[in-house]
Amino acid sequence: MKRRTLLISMIALLLFSSSAWAAGDESASRIRSYDSGSLIQSDGSLWLWGYNQSVPTRVEDKPNVVRTFSNIIQEGDLIFTLQDHSAWYVPRNNISGSVKFISLEGLPNIINVRIMNDHVLALSAEGTVLSADRIENGGNFAPFQTLSGIDEVANIDSYYEERPDYEERLIFLKKDGSVWKNTRSLQGFEPVPSLKDITAISKNIALKKDGTVWTWPKVFEKNATPSEVLSASQIQALSDIKIIKTNGSANLAIDRQGRLWFWGETVTGYSDNTTYHNENTPVLLSGVKDVKDAFFAERSILALTTAGNVYVASLDGEKLPSNAPFTLLAKNIQSIKAGLRHVIMQKVDGALWGWGVNKHAQLGIGDYEFLYSSPVPVQKPILVRLNGSPVSLSSGVITRNGQAFIPLRSVFDKLGAEIAYDFNNKIAKIDQSKAEDHPVFLEINFKTSQAKVNGKAVKLTNPPFLVNGIGYLPLRLISETLGAKVDWIQKEDTIEITTK
Repeated sequence: MKRRTLLISMIALLLFSSSAWAAGDESASRIRSYDSGSLIQSDGSLWLWGYNQSVPTRVEDKPNVVRTFSNIIQEGDLIFTLQDHSAWYVPRNNISGSVKFISLEGLPNIINVRIMNDHVLALSAEGTVLSADRIENGGNFAPFQTLSGIDEVANIDSYYEERPDYEERLIFLKKDGSVWKNTRSLQGFEPVPSLKDITAISKNIALKKDGTVWTWPKVFEKNATPSEVLSASQIQALSDIKIIKTNGSANLAIDRQGRLWFWGETVTGYSDNTTYHNENTPVLLSGVKDVKDAFFAERSILALTTAGNVYVASLDGEKLPSNAPFTLLAKNIQSIKAGLRHVIMQKVDGALWGWGVNKHAQLGIGDYEFLYSSPVPVQKPILVRLNGSPVSLSSGVITRNGQAFIPLRSVFDKLGAEIAYDFNNKIAKIDQSKAEDHPVFLEINFKTSQAKVNGKAVKLTNPPFLVNGIGYLPLRLISETLGAKVDWIQKEDTIEITTK
């Protein structure tokens, strides 16, 4: 009886109420940590966005998340660990409707993860490297085992070598400051000569304790000797460096004066006419000062200053001159997490903002507009509870113009209604006609925003909309006299639906 009464109340809420429910003012951020396509809230809940989740969407069956590792294989991929020490892999570079979780067995307290072809490498806080093979025809992985021949590791990275075919090469920074490379197919490991007292690695670049930067080649002749393959040389133009960054083709360095240096590839043209131009000598970029951190995204450099300002410069062109212009992009930013083609920035008030390519909803704004050249706010993670229990949503709550919209199927499925959707005509039908009393049949046309209840046309004050094939309806105030109640719990960012 309660389910049927609540269904009637929800339809009345969606169609007839004249007082719109608003999301309320921004509450203090409850985000404990975030990445380029996920966040962990203070309660340990994990929220994902991208691909079929256009806004942050709560993962219901994985509580107490401790840490995430993103962009493991391709942009969007994720590994996360729980408080019970279990680890899970989430392949996100697909368009399937549901999110897939693959268990990774036998992992301790990991601090870094790398996937190399059919192998997964995980680094524990104790410096142990563990390896697992991908199981064919299932996408799963075998249990992790300690990788022999390498220990006391502080960090892992990887890059591609060409000799003459491309082969991924793993790099291990050991706690004693030495750097090691794997031989073919992880059969062994060998140190890179000249690399001692190393404090950071980024693909084939290393930073020494004395502030010098070293590199070794990625391209070799077919018959290259072992000494050629392992030779490292100092980049003479760089000194007193504290941070190094690379995307594999372009490189950045920040010195202790907060100055930004660039060397590597710039680009001209698009698609089949794309041309890359390489500059091996580092260039001091005078257009930005007091740099705290720097990132690559798509064809841009982003620089975060100590004052919390973010500046952007383009990599388009045959070269990047020392006076390349940097444009102010955002203020009051405390940190940035970068994907390949976008960034997520956290402001000092805790709010997340996105910038860049949004083809697969990487910015979590609630649409699939290809590109945003100005920062946009990531949608706030909002929980929906029905009688105290979280409602599992196919995609999260979207707020537009201060109003909350919920995915139609997720909520009405929970209420026991039968739902059908005509993809050609964009018409949704919600059927509760089998109820013994007060049968309800709701029809919504997403093309015209017209709606019918039990065959009678009604007017929608706030029109519904579709996002990537998911129908969204506005959430309205429910009068207690209709049998249910909706409350906005601002301090918890929660919509609470309660039956009487």
